[in-house]
Amino acid sequence: MDAERDQTPRSEKILTDLQDVYPRLSPQLRRAAHYLIDRPDEIAFTSMRQLAERANVQPATMVRLAQALGFDGYESLREPFRDALRRQPAGFGQRARKLLARTSRRRKGRALAQLANEMVASDRDNLSLSLEAIGSDELAEAAGVLAGARRIYVVGQRSLFPAAFYVHYACSMFREEMILMDGNGGTFADRLRGMTDADAMLVFSFEPYSRGAVEATEFAATRGAAIVAVTDSLVSPLSSLTKHMLLVGTDTPALFKSVVPVLSIAQVLVAQILAQGGQAALSSVAESEQQLETFGAYWTEADRVRVPDDAGDAGDDSPGVREDAASFDHKTEQRGS
Repeated sequence: MDAERDQTPRSEKILTDLQDVYPRLSPQLRRAAHYLIDRPDEIAFTSMRQLAERANVQPATMVRLAQALGFDGYESLREPFRDALRRQPAGFGQRARKLLARTSRRRKGRALAQLANEMVASDRDNLSLSLEAIGSDELAEAAGVLAGARRIYVVGQRSLFPAAFYVHYACSMFREEMILMDGNGGTFADRLRGMTDADAMLVFSFEPYSRGAVEATEFAATRGAAIVAVTDSLVSPLSSLTKHMLLVGTDTPALFKSVVPVLSIAQVLVAQILAQGGQAALSSVAESEQQLETFGAYWTEADRVRVPDDAGDAGDDSPGVREDAASFDHKTEQRGS
């Protein structure tokens, strides 16, 4: 190994090398590399066969990947990660990562209550580790990029649409130039029309990456728009398109990847965009609230249907019940369903 490799922690250098060679790897090697890049702590204490099973590749693929990096085999690749763990203090974050790695696969026959406990624990750890990895400075910088843009285009498809909708809805309370890429009526691409380098895009995308989200981000990059990407991997297709990548953990025993950290990041971004908007943003919130009150958008105590204490004995034809039912029908006709 050369001098540079000797001066850099070997485990970190291996991960850097993996990211460098990733685009040139075969599909199977790329799948294995993707898994190792996202879960480096598993390498130290997980057998080659277990790791291959979790990455959905053959054990021989792990051997070939190690050889592609200049190692004799998987064990030679594994040793630097074991050494790194021996040298590091076993802090809370490190213990959480080990726990997640060891319990990442749910055993058959486990009770539903245990599954619920695992999901809650995974979401809690995902959230904690994600916020720790991103850092407050990077979050504030991303929020500043969005707050300073002329328009904010928000992209999130399938399971990540709720995060995109939340950001669009919340920010629309205090700024007008918000565009939700919802694709209604087949107009997904149409919404991008007029984008310039004065605009910004906030995109949420996890593996398997929605084609529309990736292509919209690629288009934004060609227009010079600032891009903030909330994604799940250093080798996400969005990683090469943005300088503002917020990496979140998504591990869970559930069918879909966890969206809890994403929604939390979305809330933080909205709060920071609002804070950076100053008094003008606060005035806009007040105006929006007044407009919603004018339309009676929210239920109030005045809307409560009063049921007499003896309604159960009197039956549905009693005067009190008929009066409240008529009042309810009148309100429904006024406001619609």
